[in-house]
Amino acid sequence: MFKQIHIVACSPRTGTTLLHEAMVTCFKVDKKYDHEIRFHLTDANDGDVLISKRPKDTYYMSQILDQTPDFYVIYLLRDPRDSICSRHGKDMSKYYSNLTLWRDLHAHGKALRNFNNFLEIRYEDFVSDPNAVQQQIMQRFPWLEKLHDFTDYHLHAKVSEGSSKALKGLRPISPASIGLWKKNLQRIKGQTLRHGSMTPDLIDCGYENDDSWESILDGVEPDFSKSRYPETISIFKRLSLKLHGFLKVREFKRKRGKRFSC
Repeated sequence: MFKQIHIVACSPRTGTTLLHEAMVTCFKVDKKYDHEIRFHLTDANDGDVLISKRPKDTYYMSQILDQTPDFYVIYLLRDPRDSICSRHGKDMSKYYSNLTLWRDLHAHGKALRNFNNFLEIRYEDFVSDPNAVQQQIMQRFPWLEKLHDFTDYHLHAKVSEGSSKALKGLRPISPASIGLWKKNLQRIKGQTLRHGSMTPDLIDCGYENDDSWESILDGVEPDFSKSRYPETISIFKRLSLKLHGFLKVREFKRKRGKRFSC
């Protein structure tokens, strides 16, 4: 069997690409994929260490974490205000995520906290003190072999074209994107009016202590621009997600089951 760490998140645009590239560069990894790949499509040779990532696979992790030996999950949590203001390098004309998607994925992410083969990392901690987070990862997964410090990742990384676009270029890990939302108040106001106050989410995640931060939105003209992902999730879409999830989990277990029976 092989060991796999799969990186998921509370939303797209939460640093999964950066964390993935840092890990495959700074740890001894036998196999990786160029960019994103769904969890049920991954494979490696016996004895390998595989690191993969796909933010939205958070939906399915609770169905496999307690039943799959040597499968581990890192969940990236990011301030929803920054997540919904981030744009993807391949299309800077629109916002990528939105509050509906963040809330939906984070609800699934919170459900993973009781699993032993799970680690939650805050994006803000990762970009502010990369080496401390690297140490946290090593303590949780002691079988990882360190090659470089996370702070030196950009000196050794060879990223794919897809990753380079998502990262908007190869550069040192930096906290510069923390607080991005303060320069996008129109977006925050629009999302708040469309989906309701973010304060309960922010308090629950430890980003705010009360609703006093909302005063910064007074008098701000809302921006209702479309996001890359839909602002609402229909009943049909939710049923479709459940069906697709069932099929993906079944395929994953079928592939892993073959390995166990060998």
